[in-house]
Amino acid sequence: MFRNRLMLALMVSAGAIAMPRPAIAEMYDAEYRTCSDGSTAAIVQCLTARTHAWDIRLNAGFKAALQRADQGQREPLRQAQRLWIQYRDANCRFYGMREGSLREVEAAECLRSMTADRTRELEGIGAN
Repeated sequence: MFRNRLMLALMVSAGAIAMPRPAIAEMYDAEYRTCSDGSTAAIVQCLTARTHAWDIRLNAGFKAALQRADQGQREPLRQAQRLWIQYRDANCRFYGMREGSLREVEAAECLRSMTADRTRELEGIGAN
């Protein structure tokens, strides 16, 4: 029994077992880091501008995915997109409800990263 626990501990510490990363770690990528210098207001403004650019691309990707989808897939895709927007907005509101000024950055980065991820997903639908 001790030997099994020791082996498991060694495997985890050596990285042999993939441990899931928290979702927040996925938010702070290279694009975020280009906005991370300056005041909180400047960071939020930069992230908001990037989110706007992703949102334009998201809408284009959604329209293209609808066109590529089979007839029977179109309404479920519309429903999924509406629900995804509700989820994104609620999820990012969660980050904005924390104490302190970092909450503004976290909420803005949440919107940017989730919008970018969904855009890439939509752009891949039926593109193969």
